[in-house]
Amino acid sequence: MIDDPTMTETSLTAALGIRGWRHLDAVLLASLATEAPLLLIGPHGTGKSLLVERVAAALGLSMRHYNAALLNYDDLVGIPLPDESGDSLAFISTPGAIWDAGFVFFDEISRCRADLQNKMFPIIHERRVVGMALEKLRHRWAAMNPPAPEELTTASATSDVYFGSEALDPALTDRFPFIIAVPNWSELSKAERRQLVAWEGNGVMDEIADINLPALVEECARLIPQLERELADWLGDYVVYAVDLLEHAHLPQSPRRARMLARSVVAIHAARLLLEGDDADPADSAELALVYGMPQTATDVPPAQIKIIAIHKQAWEMTQYLEDDAWRQVMEELDRAKRVVLADELGFSDFDMSRLITQTLGNEDSDARQIGLAIAIFLRLRDKRNLDPSAFEPLAQLAYHVLEPRFTLTNIPQNGPDNTLWREIKDWLRINQGREETGIYRLERNFVFNGFPVLWRKHNWKESLERFIEDLNLFGITEETLQ
Repeated sequence: MIDDPTMTETSLTAALGIRGWRHLDAVLLASLATEAPLLLIGPHGTGKSLLVERVAAALGLSMRHYNAALLNYDDLVGIPLPDESGDSLAFISTPGAIWDAGFVFFDEISRCRADLQNKMFPIIHERRVVGMALEKLRHRWAAMNPPAPEELTTASATSDVYFGSEALDPALTDRFPFIIAVPNWSELSKAERRQLVAWEGNGVMDEIADINLPALVEECARLIPQLERELADWLGDYVVYAVDLLEHAHLPQSPRRARMLARSVVAIHAARLLLEGDDADPADSAELALVYGMPQTATDVPPAQIKIIAIHKQAWEMTQYLEDDAWRQVMEELDRAKRVVLADELGFSDFDMSRLITQTLGNEDSDARQIGLAIAIFLRLRDKRNLDPSAFEPLAQLAYHVLEPRFTLTNIPQNGPDNTLWREIKDWLRINQGREETGIYRLERNFVFNGFPVLWRKHNWKESLERFIEDLNLFGITEETLQ
């Protein structure tokens, strides 16, 4: 590690005069150490351009700042003129041309013409332009405002909408290993807000002189090959699990992105070891790589960070059981409900079953599905398992009103959505006449009644009922098991 005590006491970004970005320090350093392209996404005035300018200055690199919305190709390569032979073109370099740049920043990249975006591909991905290598170019960063939504909603109407900002070509986005949604005012702490508005001079803190950014980047780059060897035992499995889970969550990734993620985990962990010390947890490094490596972040509907973190935790947990065949079988099953069934079939202990049940219920977003799952799990395990209270109590609470129904009186207005719902349910009851004596039908009926009207105001009752029937079948609940 670099012998610089300030690195464990201050933030790299704060030292560059950027407040509220401390959580991004390791990601930014990882990008610099690997010389990997980085895309910043955020509203205007959040410090994106300022950060890039100060990073380039701290590295002592010649920088080119291009406004991609106004960019012409001649601005990049200079003026093309026939050479002396007249058989080919030579480029007369202008002060703003890219040839001698060490750091290139494409601002407003989401407002760039499609033909110019195509010409940026080789610059960002290969450090080449018109087929010629850019020998001095090391860092290629870009910035954009959030893309405008295809359809305005009540939420978008009350926030900034950047109508000229469009989602990038997915192939171009996939050239950026690091894709960062930068913090806005509402995401800054009270102290950070005060420091921001009280800034004096040009905003650069005195301690920047104590941080040798080129040396820090070099040390991070030197550490990466060593960490690749040390983390190899679990890294490949983690990335495979994570990408599979992302696919299952309708966030598909390219094979290129999978390789990028593996590289990013190592680079971010190297950066965290330097910035935070030897106690840096590899699990947290992997989480940062996943959160700030999603190309979907650059779309008009970015994935919720909590969803990405949940996927990371599941993938990380899966890697912990590589040596246990039974646990590996269970954790490789992407459907959490099916995990519970499989674990029961494999003879897992009551403690482990309780843990899996708690995770399954806790990760279910739909209230209706949560109730249906609780009923199916309770009926399957009630006579064969001694579950921990942490699992048994939520199962019993969720399943109680369906398994032990009570009479209630509900006043249904003649006009309104509740009346429409009730008419649909009455039609369903009429269609199912003749099934009244079956245990499965009584479960279905009680499930529907239990959800009326509150639950069915936010969930489609027919779809929820179909899912409940599927869960009963999954857990083997039949007329015989209900006897």
